[in-house]
Amino acid sequence: MGAATVSTKRPTATQTPDGAMLTLDPTINAPRLARDFLVKCFCDLGIADDYVGQTVVSELVTNVYKHVRTGQIVVRIFTDDHDGSVVVEVSDQGENMPVIREAENSDLSGRGLYIMSMLVRAWGVRPTNNGGKTVWVKLDR
Repeated sequence: MGAATVSTKRPTATQTPDGAMLTLDPTINAPRLARDFLVKCFCDLGIADDYVGQTVVSELVTNVYKHVRTGQIVVRIFTDDHDGSVVVEVSDQGENMPVIREAENSDLSGRGLYIMSMLVRAWGVRPTNNGGKTVWVKLDR
């Protein structure tokens, strides 16, 4: 693996009718910026405990940074009107769908999606119209 890419461009955060959205470049700074964004969104929603949310968004954005590395990362955070849960979505332009795999004891990585799946109410992935995908998770408030 080569040197880490560091972007000097500011991430773009916007408020939409469906919640808050952050657009990031896939750089080494993206996971930290996504966590900062989530903390602010949770504060705006009146949610004090953001640990699981930070863990989840960090895992998903890190996966894009490590495995896709092109295009932009879009993070959306909103409340599900049906059940009141918080939804975190991370979209990218990669074609490969995430798969929970069974890591060997000697593997240095490969456990993140499994750990994430144990922390959330529900999660899934759907293809996007541009050939990419959106990974979504539902978190209890």
